[in-house]
Amino acid sequence: MIHLANPEIWFVTGSQHLYGPGPLKEVAENSRKIVAALDASDRLPLKLTFKALLTTPEEIHALCQEANHAPACGGLILWMHTFSPSKMWIRGLNVLTKPFMHLHTQFKRDLPWSTIDMDFMNLNQAAHGDR
Repeated sequence: MIHLANPEIWFVTGSQHLYGPGPLKEVAENSRKIVAALDASDRLPLKLTFKALLTTPEEIHALCQEANHAPACGGLILWMHTFSPSKMWIRGLNVLTKPFMHLHTQFKRDLPWSTIDMDFMNLNQAAHGDR
């Protein structure tokens, strides 16, 4: 077993540029809220840290390489905001040597069925409508 000095799990959010800077800023904030809630729950064995919102294959590859070489990184949780194309992740995940899990959930638990619109869906739905 590898013993890490101050191990942490990195929380990484995948998205894409087509949403624009405003929505991506909100997605990053939503990611921080998810991290805060999970970290405060005492259900994770390690500290959870929001690491990045990634929108390009180059960013993903660089972060995976960074995780491989970061002594304190014990693994990653990957959360895909709406549709982060899986093709963008292939190169990075092929080099990743740390364990990871894909979190399948949307940001908001309850859906406002009577007022739901594409803006709501674009900001709150996880990839492929995961729940």
